[in-house]
Amino acid sequence: MTKESKKKFYEQFFTPPVIAEGMLKLIDAERGYLIDPSCGDGVFLKSALKCKGIKPFGCDIDEAHIKDLNKGALKGFLLAGDSLKVLLNYKDTFDFSVGNPPFSAQENLITNQHTLNSFTLGKGRKSQAIEILFLELFIYILKQGGWFSIILPEGIISTKSLQYVRDWLINNTQIYSVISLPRKIFNGTSSKCIALSGKKIKSKLKGKVSFASCEDISEFTKIVEKISKGNLKDTLAIEELAKINDWRPERLVIRNYGTDNWILLSELVTLRTGFVKYGEERYFNAESKTHEYYQLFIARNFLPIAGLDLKKVTLFIDKNNPSFSEKAILRKGEILFVRVGVGCCGRVAVFDYDINAQADDWIHIMTPHNNVDPWYLASWLASSYGQWLIKQMSHGVGTVSISKSRLSNLRVPRLSKIQEDEIVDYFRNAIQKKENGWQKELDKKFKKYIKNLAVLIPFPTRKFSYPLRQKKNQHAIAL
Repeated sequence: MTKESKKKFYEQFFTPPVIAEGMLKLIDAERGYLIDPSCGDGVFLKSALKCKGIKPFGCDIDEAHIKDLNKGALKGFLLAGDSLKVLLNYKDTFDFSVGNPPFSAQENLITNQHTLNSFTLGKGRKSQAIEILFLELFIYILKQGGWFSIILPEGIISTKSLQYVRDWLINNTQIYSVISLPRKIFNGTSSKCIALSGKKIKSKLKGKVSFASCEDISEFTKIVEKISKGNLKDTLAIEELAKINDWRPERLVIRNYGTDNWILLSELVTLRTGFVKYGEERYFNAESKTHEYYQLFIARNFLPIAGLDLKKVTLFIDKNNPSFSEKAILRKGEILFVRVGVGCCGRVAVFDYDINAQADDWIHIMTPHNNVDPWYLASWLASSYGQWLIKQMSHGVGTVSISKSRLSNLRVPRLSKIQEDEIVDYFRNAIQKKENGWQKELDKKFKKYIKNLAVLIPFPTRKFSYPLRQKKNQHAIAL
């Protein structure tokens, strides 16, 4: 097996040293027995060797890694084998557990019944994600009062179906910190991950949890420093965390706006999703000016961030086409939102045309309620603040997406009619004229009328960092 094929087979994505060192500092790993149950190339163990009071141990299923590490200072403190089996003999043994365990793809979930039944989070199930079993293992092998620091896929702290995992954590540990990591810090994957740290203890629901969103790897050390010194402003009482379903730091930041003039998007619009067929049933009619033909809007019809280009892609269907759907027909004044795609997820536009048209299934369609201006809603979604919030709601590894249920929970600031009309006038004219720098000016108008907006919703600070701007020559869909 080649090095690359082995990496893919074992789901190996190695951790940058700066992340490993920070995760050790989070749990003050200075003295005691430490283990990395999925040590891989040994980055966590090598960092731990810098602490004279730490005795590091490691285990990995890849014998080649163990062989390489045994040539150095870690010789004699390593085990080769399946940690989910080998380390079951080490219950209540270590003072610290730290690492970046393998993540499951759908095709390689753990299905071995003996292995599943060895874990509370696997018992009685037909299959389980390997990272969930590793999470339990990290805590299983700790002494009472021992500390863990682990990298996990974001879904464990946010997906509704995994609420039972978060409940288990609340009942068996005391969470200390949750840090959202930037995408693509691991070579070979854009998986959205978090660094979770805590203590093995039957939770008494006391203390506070620190949470932070790391937008760039260079910020991680500073975030860890603030958490370690107790200087991080974003904290939450553990008893409050236990009541919250979504633990993503970005969501915890905006969990309470402290004002009555923020409204859920679901209270302002009715949401539905477009439609199109694939495979042999996917074909398009020739362009026609008759009323029987509908232009099919796809992600590539959207301009970066906001606006539509009707001429960029011209696909037509009629009512006899398998892709036609009455529910997906667009009405003037509706808002179109691209729901999927790393390059274009979050793009928005107001459908302001007197033509027959239908949206495909990459697009959510919003029908504004009475007295709700679609251009105002679109302006908020297109602002840097709205785009930042949208980014926090996105899910996925290779393909980023936002469901209707998640989008419906996005909050929208309501202003006076005069203020909203001012914003609408600017946004509408800027989009129609395709003005340069319009988003920056739009941000200023929202900031002008919303108190502490920059505190409630962090403003992007890095140059060219608008989170959902499509990269040049990157296409959202292949025809």
